Amino acid sequence: MSHNRTLILLTDTIKYNDNSDSSSWSDMSFVKSESSEDDDEDDRLFFPLMHYLSRLRRKRLDEYLHMVDSWSDSEFKNRLRLSRKTAYTLIDELEKSGFIAQHKFGLKPLEPKLCFYIFLSFIANTEPLTPIATRFDISVSSAFRVIRRVVAWLLTKLNDVIKWPANYTEIQTTCDDFQTKTGISDVLGVIDCMHIKIEKPKNAAAYYNSKGYFSITLQATFDANMRFINVYCGEPGSSSAARVLRKSPLYQTACQNRERLLPQNTFLIGHSGYSSLPWLMGPFRESNRLTVQQREFNTLHASARIVSKKAFKLLKNRFKRVKYFAVYRNIAFIIDTVVAACILHNYCVSENDHFYLTDS
Repeated sequence: MSHNRTLILLTDTIKYNDNSDSSSWSDMSFVKSESSEDDDEDDRLFFPLMHYLSRLRRKRLDEYLHMVDSWSDSEFKNRLRLSRKTAYTLIDELEKSGFIAQHKFGLKPLEPKLCFYIFLSFIANTEPLTPIATRFDISVSSAFRVIRRVVAWLLTKLNDVIKWPANYTEIQTTCDDFQTKTGISDVLGVIDCMHIKIEKPKNAAAYYNSKGYFSITLQATFDANMRFINVYCGEPGSSSAARVLRKSPLYQTACQNRERLLPQNTFLIGHSGYSSLPWLMGPFRESNRLTVQQREFNTLHASARIVSKKAFKLLKNRFKRVKYFAVYRNIAFIIDTVVAACILHNYCVSENDHFYLTDS
């Protein structure tokens, strides 16, 4: 089964096995009965020690939360890549979801607020997991379980947050926004692909792209406000943009029932690497025979495609993990994390949570 994540078809829901080691003191049948007094003495030393360590860890975590609360709004956003308002909104939703509260990570349950900070620390940077775990005073395996939980929770919001314009009003608004910004009428979206750099995987040749590194592709369609309206992620990096499109559910739906996705002769804009389609318009191929009107259209077409370029750059600048998944070789986890970043991106757009682009 494909691991691809797409707005139209969501597959491969992550399943977790959080069962702890089933061994217990009663399993140790080899312990002689004569040692029971020694065991009692060990227990009197062991359990107070565990209680002390638990309290110490709780104190450290409380101190970290207090430190985060003491950050200025700009420092909070610079470190965790979301505004405090957006983060608190999502933390509240995570707390109500039950994705975190029913599981224990380490000695005591970690509250949703801390779990979300762990996830943001992971996705905002490219640093290894070990320093992140150390910062929060938990094990690396516990930190990874927390991250997977938050990612799984975000994916439940995929079809509510990354949405294709669904009715006449939404379609008209989207087209009007494009016409205002680009001068082209009836444009419903800009489609493009981005490479996500990964470690060398199995079947390496399929993932080696034309840029000279291993990657998976993220195909995305954007509205005029740089909001994702469709995503399809996971095709090997050697695939061209046209091939990725042909394998996506978006292509199948648009070819079989254009009116469902692109009614009233609306269309998408894409670069010259895409095949010419009735519902996907590329630029006129440059030649000396182009008319003045065709050259003007190409200029407008290029300005429209800036939407996708800026949106991809914004995604990678805000959530730096998307640039490169060093160490991680589980393709399904990488795909899910990238889509989770797309969902967070849309949350930020909806909340007017702006992020200034850099040259990196």
